[in-house]
Amino acid sequence: MKRLALILLLVVLPVLPQSANQVVLQNADVFSGKRLETGEDVRELTGNVRFRQGNTTVWCDKAVQFLTRNEIELNGNVRIVRDTVTLTARKGRYYGNARRADGEGNVRLKTPHVTLYADLGTYYLDEERAFFQRNVRVIDSGTVIYADQLTYLEKQRRSEAMLNVRIVNLNDNVRMYGNHLIHSDSTRYSRMTEQPRLLQIDTADDGTIDTLAVKSMVMESFDDSTKRMIVKDSVVIVRGELAARSGLVRFYRQDERIELYQAPVVWYRENQVTGDTIVLTMEENRLRTVSVRTRAFVLSQSDSLYPDRFNQLTGRSILMSFHDNKLQRTDVERNAISLYFLYGDSAGNGVNRTSGDAIIMQFDDGKPNTIHVAKGIEGTYFPENLLRRDPSQYNLDGFLLRRDRPLYRSVFPTQPKL
Repeated sequence: MKRLALILLLVVLPVLPQSANQVVLQNADVFSGKRLETGEDVRELTGNVRFRQGNTTVWCDKAVQFLTRNEIELNGNVRIVRDTVTLTARKGRYYGNARRADGEGNVRLKTPHVTLYADLGTYYLDEERAFFQRNVRVIDSGTVIYADQLTYLEKQRRSEAMLNVRIVNLNDNVRMYGNHLIHSDSTRYSRMTEQPRLLQIDTADDGTIDTLAVKSMVMESFDDSTKRMIVKDSVVIVRGELAARSGLVRFYRQDERIELYQAPVVWYRENQVTGDTIVLTMEENRLRTVSVRTRAFVLSQSDSLYPDRFNQLTGRSILMSFHDNKLQRTDVERNAISLYFLYGDSAGNGVNRTSGDAIIMQFDDGKPNTIHVAKGIEGTYFPENLLRRDPSQYNLDGFLLRRDRPLYRSVFPTQPKL
């Protein structure tokens, strides 16, 4: 009697009436059916299993189809195709009523524009939305995104990644790190927040390694024709002997140009530079010019034996030119004032204060060689005996020694993943 009931069940199950939303079995090498204790009818299928629901086709090695729930448990070489989108995994589950597919183990979602990989993944077919978790990796034409969790919106071509996020630009070797990323693969726009940091490692022609490290509160990358980045709020930059702090920075990667705004300060070797706006230009990853606009001020320690004496330059604008990473020339325009300490046989010998409409200083091996002052020239010499009590009283207006020069480890306390 039980055997007869099973035979009748096998006959009846394939011909049950199908609703428009029902998942339809199209093929299986081995077919069996049973009724669970809950009263639900199921099909157990093995070998070249194939289902179809509207424009979606599902393949796998083995399946259990729950007829009442309109769901399928999938195992082995799972492949789900909807138009131009394909989801593959070791195993998974397909929810016919919700039009949703879950994958587990080596999950891959391939669309016309990106490919997603993860340990776990869910794809909402009608919404064209994917949610992937654990060891997530997304590859498009120019970038690779790594994260713990990621949502991809297929129509908008937009990714939102969370936790341990890393995005690598394949074209210029730039890496951004953080815990929240918005990325559009169509417009080539990325926005990283929650402890964002940036790393770029280049090799110069002479074989030396050049590393740029940046941290801030917000990082935006425009990988379009402008090739620019906007970094906002508490910005820190470290690149070899160059370091900077600022409220807002614009990087133009193609032009090798860095613009710093909102109380910027730049350190290069022994020089500290401040002003309302500072613009750095590079050439083959080497500093070429530093342009300071409005309330420009440059200071540097005059001699290591006199740590409280600083050579100083100030004016409306200052242009510093470099060659082979060494300061070659400094041009000070409008209301130019210089303060330079003098030495003889390593002993202090007073200080010169000079002002004029413009000051041009030439350097030899990074040290001042000649000074040219144009128009409205005024000069004062203060002898050494006046300096011994308190040399700081001769500092120029606007002097402020910053002691918060950042180091690489302040951006990356531990070596990040590359």
